[in-house]
Amino acid sequence: MDDTTWMRDRMGWKPTLGDEHPGQCALNPRGAEGTCAQTLMTSMHLWDAKAAPQVHVPYEEKLYECMSTPTSTPTIIPRRGSHKLWNTKNGTAYAWMFVHVPKAAGSYFIEMLKRNKNHENVELGPPATRNFMINGWEPLNSLWAREIPKWLWTMKKHRESGAGIYSQDFMRKDYDAGRRMYFTGATAVGMCDMVDAPCAYLTVLREPIDRMWSEYTYLCLEGNEGHRDWTAEEIANEAAGLGCPLDPLEWYTQKRSAAAQLTGLLAPRGGHTKCGAEAAKANLASGCVRYIFQDDLERGMARVRGRLPDLKHLGDNGGNTWNEVGWIVSGRNGSKEKLTPALAKRLEAYKANATIVAGLRELVRHDLEVYQFAKKNYDAHWNTPLTTC
Repeated sequence: MDDTTWMRDRMGWKPTLGDEHPGQCALNPRGAEGTCAQTLMTSMHLWDAKAAPQVHVPYEEKLYECMSTPTSTPTIIPRRGSHKLWNTKNGTAYAWMFVHVPKAAGSYFIEMLKRNKNHENVELGPPATRNFMINGWEPLNSLWAREIPKWLWTMKKHRESGAGIYSQDFMRKDYDAGRRMYFTGATAVGMCDMVDAPCAYLTVLREPIDRMWSEYTYLCLEGNEGHRDWTAEEIANEAAGLGCPLDPLEWYTQKRSAAAQLTGLLAPRGGHTKCGAEAAKANLASGCVRYIFQDDLERGMARVRGRLPDLKHLGDNGGNTWNEVGWIVSGRNGSKEKLTPALAKRLEAYKANATIVAGLRELVRHDLEVYQFAKKNYDAHWNTPLTTC
């Protein structure tokens, strides 16, 4: 699979939003050069900055555009792993990348990762040097898109100098001391290629239509996250309890089409196309990847704890709760908490509308294909050895 090219004629396809296919689809890994993150660092001349770039909104905008735009060269995770200059013990990695799929228990899972990380201090005591930069997700490293330039720039400097928390020498000694480095963000796929240490991926998946209903409720009807994607007029009308006026199909078509694409997160640059779906399936099948499902979250986390020694304390409260967010730990980051009776009635009417439901299914038909693949291969994949990238 690593050295093959998947070909498919477009004839007979029924195009949907974002469904543009360039005629061929390469499923061979290209390393860091195949990532949007590194390409933009070069094209925006951010490597040459005299100091680490701080919050960088233009980079964030270009990154998500790049990730969701269909090309014939999606970002591919090596099927059987890739060699770094030092090795880890079987079943372990040093760097763990959590791919945060929106509205798929991601915020909750991040808090469970914090608990796992906080156990290091319980068992080993405080480190002489913390292995993360200052960010809102400490003690994890942030892959929030607008903060990626700061991380990549810093990592490059550490690589060149041979000193610092992202230097090979530090990471190897940190691993030998029993510590691990964790990253979190929707942009995580491909980032193992940036790290000079054995690395693996984790993610939580959710049935795509269920995820869309949840995201629509959370962002459109409830207006969470500062009324993101609302117009000024819609915000003004909120006082009347109207919420945003769009139905789910209108909202996804006009405002959130890229965010609706699971393929764009699991296989950046593949787009919501057949190519993107094949790339996403190839990435989920990689030995460097482990995934669980939101609809069976507790048993999934138990599987992680039982089979991945690095994550044996996932979700366990060991007495050190540094920087954990209690209201997320208790599971209160879901939708429907702000729904008025009128908005709840609107939502139920939309769910009963066959045209809207069919439109949503068509919008994410490739995501559904990827999700079904993940479900079908779940147990078999977990029975294969973990490799690192």
